[in-house]
Amino acid sequence: MGVVQKRGHKPPMPVIVGGIVAAVIVIAAAAFVLIPKGPEVRGCLNDYSWDEISQISQLISKKGDQNGAIEVAKKYHLCTSDGKLDGTQTKDVTLSDGTQTKVMIMGFNHDDKSDGSGKAGITFIFTDDVAKQNMCEKTDMDNLFQEIQDNGSATLSWEDTSLHTWLNDSFTGQLPSELSDKIVAVDKTDAVMPLVATTLPYYDDDSDEDGSPSVGLEGHESTPKAITSSDKLWLPSYVEVLATDDLGFDPSDNDFNYLLQEGSQYQIYKDGGVKQNKPNKILGTYDSERGGGWWLRSWSTYEVAYFTTLRPCFRACFSDGDGEAARITNDSQPYSYNKDGDPIVGVRPAFCI
Repeated sequence: MGVVQKRGHKPPMPVIVGGIVAAVIVIAAAAFVLIPKGPEVRGCLNDYSWDEISQISQLISKKGDQNGAIEVAKKYHLCTSDGKLDGTQTKDVTLSDGTQTKVMIMGFNHDDKSDGSGKAGITFIFTDDVAKQNMCEKTDMDNLFQEIQDNGSATLSWEDTSLHTWLNDSFTGQLPSELSDKIVAVDKTDAVMPLVATTLPYYDDDSDEDGSPSVGLEGHESTPKAITSSDKLWLPSYVEVLATDDLGFDPSDNDFNYLLQEGSQYQIYKDGGVKQNKPNKILGTYDSERGGGWWLRSWSTYEVAYFTTLRPCFRACFSDGDGEAARITNDSQPYSYNKDGDPIVGVRPAFCI
């Protein structure tokens, strides 16, 4: 006799139910695989390999917000117990020429990855000058001035400099492969310097008129335009080191507000209390009597001979030497190359993992 089915009673569906359970298990397993697995927790940043740091960076990036990022950083001892960066979060790096140096964490979830996949989890910067380089070589500046004379105007930005080229070509090859393979490209925004020919006479450093035309900045009625480039190695900007309420100028001043386009202050400089014109060990120290300093990617204009002309230059942190910590000010503007000899301004590259 067949099975009698009562009205309103549905027969069991073991196959379908089993299929649903199996599907749930498969989906859960797939989701588990997609979640980055963190490495074993170690004592400090220097104890991790770059592969492990990359894994931690992915975990931080997945958090999205700063609070979540700090919780991951605390777990892996990448910040202090209260979530701060104090310059002790460093890792040793050996360059291809045998140079021993270090990098330190600048911030978490600060920079946008160029592939559009979100924030890069960890940003680093070298704690020492990896080299001394001109921002632009003399031949580059000669060509720039010639273009201005020929066309009446020209532009200059960080992306145009020989130092930008050196970082992303020559210096990249000096990094150990286990580090360079983990660096991710991020978007960096830079203001463009609008240069025009002027009718003022040009004076050299001895204030002797030589009859050459001078160069000035295009009118400041509006903020100079900005461009965004994809970089694996770069230099911090002026506003990535200083807070917006401590820039040494009124943010509404059209002569300087172009700087506000170039990012925001990194956590290391905020937590370290970096203030304008105040020496701070977070910015490094220089022991020589001559002192030293390191480039920023923000441009400025170097005024010579009683403001009769403007020369393109870039900003820098600097120290008077004898063990003094470096400082950053609105008027620290080394010329783009050293006309008296070898380069004298240092380079401290930044990058993201």
